[in-house]
Amino acid sequence: MSEQSTPGPLGTAMRAVTFPDGSRGIILVRAGTPQAEAELMAAQVWRETPGK
Repeated sequence: MSEQSTPGPLGTAMRAVTFPDGSRGIILVRAGTPQAEAELMAAQVWRETPGK
């Protein structure tokens, strides 16, 4: 997965991430957020999603 982010609204970036179940998605993070941190955020969102 690329370490580069896609520009989003001012101060944000869209990041491609892999969720714990292996599915992939896009999340919006603050610009400059490392990819590893974006992956951790995605895992947290996945865990907190009801009915998965």
